Amino acid sequence: MKHIWNLVYNFLFLPLFKAGILLLSLFNFKIKSSLKGRRDLFRNLKAKINELDLSKKNILIHCASLGEFEQAKPLIEELDKYQKYNFVVSFFSSSGYNHAKLDFSITSQIIKTYLPFDKKSNVINFLDIVNPSAVIFIKYDIWLNLIKEIYKRNIFSIVINSSYEDRKFSWRFYPSLMFKKLIYSYLNIIGVISEDDRRKFIKLTGSPEKVIILGNTKYERINKATERIKASELIPTEILKNKTVFVVGSSWNKDEEIIFPVLDKISTNGISEKHPLLTILVPHEPSEDNLESIEYDLRVKYPNLRSIRYSELSRYRNENIIIVDCVGILMGLYKYADMAYVGGGLNNGLHNVLEAAVYSLPVFFGNEKISEDAVRLVQNGGGISVSDTKMLYKNLTTLIRDPVRRKNTGGKSFSIFKDKTNVSNRIAEIINQRISGNV
Repeated sequence: MKHIWNLVYNFLFLPLFKAGILLLSLFNFKIKSSLKGRRDLFRNLKAKINELDLSKKNILIHCASLGEFEQAKPLIEELDKYQKYNFVVSFFSSSGYNHAKLDFSITSQIIKTYLPFDKKSNVINFLDIVNPSAVIFIKYDIWLNLIKEIYKRNIFSIVINSSYEDRKFSWRFYPSLMFKKLIYSYLNIIGVISEDDRRKFIKLTGSPEKVIILGNTKYERINKATERIKASELIPTEILKNKTVFVVGSSWNKDEEIIFPVLDKISTNGISEKHPLLTILVPHEPSEDNLESIEYDLRVKYPNLRSIRYSELSRYRNENIIIVDCVGILMGLYKYADMAYVGGGLNNGLHNVLEAAVYSLPVFFGNEKISEDAVRLVQNGGGISVSDTKMLYKNLTTLIRDPVRRKNTGGKSFSIFKDKTNVSNRIAEIINQRISGNV
């Protein structure tokens, strides 16, 4: 069966995948950028590797994109404490490669690179240059030829933050499940999040000895990020004084279509009379065209809503919506909130709900395309999924009227972080022991 999968993968899937990527690059800037970034990949990578400390061993950490890199940061910080490793971080996507910042506090050397396409010759060349003592995959994005070559070279390999996502079709469709079984068979350790994940991965792989509950580093990443953010001032105190603050993070058009009518109605019905509702809107796409479209809708359709852009706050005149027209500050804005709405759940996929939950906030989101974290938030009592304006109005006004209930709901959001510490420390110990040959 392995032989058949190898034939299908190398002579059918990879050629079709490459052809599809080339075709899509004609229309998609991100894909085009990733192809451009892979030009002279090996020459550029070799030059970077030659600048690393040759007395230290290299650890390769692969991240599909930016979100996975953020999850890798706490682990890199823990491994850095051993003072005997260089870090090579690879990315599949251009958004990950271009936006990943290697500026967090470590003393070890760290470089980033694109992962080459999974052709056998590319994989061999890539591993020859990097010469890793261990390979860490963050969550997923494990390529067959790459993991086979890692296995062949007897390089220690581990995937962390892995979950059995059986809500997705690829985890229920038998052929894709069998392919996943093949992929995971080449790993030394499958680090899963929960006992339920462990049970399902053992059933899939038939290898209970390699499936270990390690937890999820993203909780640590978010906790550490809040510590860095606390001292920053993003909104002047006088603007927030005596207001109930509602932060809408990474909103799409479908989110705004149910949010704006609710805000318009609340502004006229006296619910927020004592502490007026101030909404801080952070669009997922803060392009000029999108910002102007939002401002037009507010002006024409919602007479009780007045907006101002974040960049113009020096001229604030008691507007009830602040539209954020820059990137990179969303998580810092949640610290000012009494309640939050996280966008994407009604169309492209829900944004990160944990970034709001860590501030002990009631977290609203659309109920169509929700994440595992959102499911846990709902189960804990801190998350509130909505499908339309009526549902959002009912729940939002309830929390505005009842500060005690609002605080209790927010506390239930934060409870999702309970017992989620020291995950990276444990993973780092396992990796260090395996590299050192102590296991």
